Amino acid sequence: MTMYDSSPHDAVHSLIVEFADLASKVQSSDDVDTSLGRITSTAVQAISGCEAASVSLITKDRPLTLAATDPIAGLGDQIQYDEGEGPCLDAALLETWVSTPDLSVDPRWPRSAARMSRELGVASMFSGRMTVDGECTKTLGGLNLYATSPHAFTAQDQMLAILLSSLGAVILDAAKKQRDLRAAIASRQVIGEAIGILRAQSDLTSEQAFEMLSKASQRTNVKLRDLAEQIAQRPRNGVTAAVGNMTAPS
Repeated sequence: MTMYDSSPHDAVHSLIVEFADLASKVQSSDDVDTSLGRITSTAVQAISGCEAASVSLITKDRPLTLAATDPIAGLGDQIQYDEGEGPCLDAALLETWVSTPDLSVDPRWPRSAARMSRELGVASMFSGRMTVDGECTKTLGGLNLYATSPHAFTAQDQMLAILLSSLGAVILDAAKKQRDLRAAIASRQVIGEAIGILRAQSDLTSEQAFEMLSKASQRTNVKLRDLAEQIAQRPRNGVTAAVGNMTAPS
């Protein structure tokens, strides 16, 4: 399906200028919520037909709405999750993008479309998949645009939304990697501190102290990092004995 006629030079130039301006407004952060908030707020500011925006984040348990710019977006997303159908789910899981110019007459999602139209006054929607590799099995989520007017999104609006979805996916992926990296570094630091405490109170080597921690973690069913934090916060006297008791057979 062709969304945008790229032949008129002035239209192409306008689209390039719009996207360059849009990209300059969105910056990466290791705070996922902050990054997503920049994406949705930029969508409302830069895409003329957009009155509210949200991100549907795909998790292993269920879809989750983040960074909704207005209650209408959060409620619209939730209706689609509850009914198990809708543009935001199709875009995130089935299609690259989904557009509906008039929800009141769109037969694709009879339950969610009727509810969004009746309960929220939503007339049109556009959702674009957020992914860094194009595979729906590895999708991060979808960017959802809402409007209370039918046919709210022009062809150029839709193209900008697709570009913003792609840009948002890169930023979200980078933010998640930065967050995971910081968590991994923090885990290594606290585990190293716990190993140092154990070594200071005994004749254990670093390898032996780590093995003691690992066995205690398995025996108590406490994550290694959490156990290390407990040791780091515990009064130094008696730490080795306490961990030894955790690893001793009952």
